[in-house]
Amino acid sequence: MKTCFAIVSAAFLAAVSSASAAIVASDNASNYGSGWTDGSNGGTGFGAWSFTTSGGGYKGAYIGEPALKGISGMATYGFGLYANGGSGASITATRSFGAALGIGDSFYMQWGFNWDSDFGGNKGFSLFAGSSEVINVNNGGNALVTVNGTNVGFGYGTEAMFWTFTQTTATTVTVEANDRDGTGTYSAVINVSGALSGFSLYASDLGPGGNREPFFNNFAINTVPAPGAMALLGVAGLLGAKRRR
Repeated sequence: MKTCFAIVSAAFLAAVSSASAAIVASDNASNYGSGWTDGSNGGTGFGAWSFTTSGGGYKGAYIGEPALKGISGMATYGFGLYANGGSGASITATRSFGAALGIGDSFYMQWGFNWDSDFGGNKGFSLFAGSSEVINVNNGGNALVTVNGTNVGFGYGTEAMFWTFTQTTATTVTVEANDRDGTGTYSAVINVSGALSGFSLYASDLGPGGNREPFFNNFAINTVPAPGAMALLGVAGLLGAKRRR
């Protein structure tokens, strides 16, 4: 009897966990009809955007069409960045989560680009635990995409990448993504100093040509109930089922 209860309880909790996961934050470029600017805050569950620029040349952020830059697999409109013309042009767009990720919670986003950043240039995004940058995803002057400086094995391509960051423990995050040419995937466990709590997008010193500009979209956070709450739900469900018999 005890064995039966354990099996039913485990199965029930797994089902409830899956069914109870919920999107608590989401945003996409279609929410920015009036423009993507410093202090703007579309969607729900995230803090307002904060922009930082430096250097000369040309740099900025806009809502544009990824397909016009040769990127496939993204919605009609996305969040675009440009930084070119030399003189150290750089732009960073930073945003906090409404709350730091709990164990089992995931942050999702899309990133797409066509040409590499060119010699000396960089583009990508970073995730933070408090004020500390703990994960950096970058493209420089060749095909390589790196996570914290390590090549993930992606080559040239135009397909948008879908990135998932799951807080698996208090100090580890599982990272997953699809290749730019649609043929492969990447998965790794990254050690971090704490729970993910925000992110930034950036571009700097890009070479000439609009096809080097990165686009981002479809930010979301998926959460699951705390284990204690799940256990209570499981017991309540089992008791209810017993009464119905």
